Amino acid sequence: MKAAAIILAAGFSSRMGQDKALLPLGEMTALELLVSSYQQAGVAQIIVVTGSNHELVRQLNLEVQLLQNPAPENGMFSSIRLGVARLNPEVAAFFVQPVDTPLVRPETLQRMLNHLQQQDSCCVIPCCDARRGHPPLLRSALIAAILGHDGSDGLRGLLSQSAVQELHVDDPGVLLGMNTPEEYRRLCSLHRQIQEGSHA
Repeated sequence: MKAAAIILAAGFSSRMGQDKALLPLGEMTALELLVSSYQQAGVAQIIVVTGSNHELVRQLNLEVQLLQNPAPENGMFSSIRLGVARLNPEVAAFFVQPVDTPLVRPETLQRMLNHLQQQDSCCVIPCCDARRGHPPLLRSALIAAILGHDGSDGLRGLLSQSAVQELHVDDPGVLLGMNTPEEYRRLCSLHRQIQEGSHA
C-alpha cells in the first residue's frame, strides 16, 4: 500500500513559546525525528505544512515536500486541506501527523498500514491505554470529503461520520504531545530513555 504523511507544522506554538517543530529531541529536531520515523516506515510521500516558520524549516534540508500555509491562523484543518490537495494520485492512504506528537514509532506506523490493508474501514486510529492518539491513517477515498468539508470541528468532525477503527498499540508516543514547556521536558526524558534502551 503506497502511503503518504502530512506533517502539520504551521502552528503558532503560543503555549510553548518556541516553535515546536524546531525543538531539539536528542540530536534531531522534533520535525526531523518525525520525518525519520516515516522514512523508516517506508512512507513514500512526506509533506510538511509550514507557516511563518517556513524559511527556518527549509534550512533543515529535509527530503520532503514543503508547503507553506499562507493563513495558518485559519487553523489546523486549513493545513490538512493544503496537504491533501498535494497527495500523489497513487497514494492509497495517508497519515495526518501533528508535529507536536513526535515520538510515534516507525513500527506503529507500519502496523497501522498493515491493519488498514486488511480492513474495510476508511480510517485507523492508534490507541494506547484505552485512549485514542495520533496520527490517524486515512484512506484516499476521504480526500474529496476533506476538500469539501467546511472545517467545522476539524478532522474529528468529519471522521465522526466515517467508519473508524481503533488499533491498540503498545506505544505511549501516540499519546504524548508537547504543547507546554513541562510536556516538552517530559518528552525529552522519555526520548532519552528510548535511546538508552536501544543502545543497551
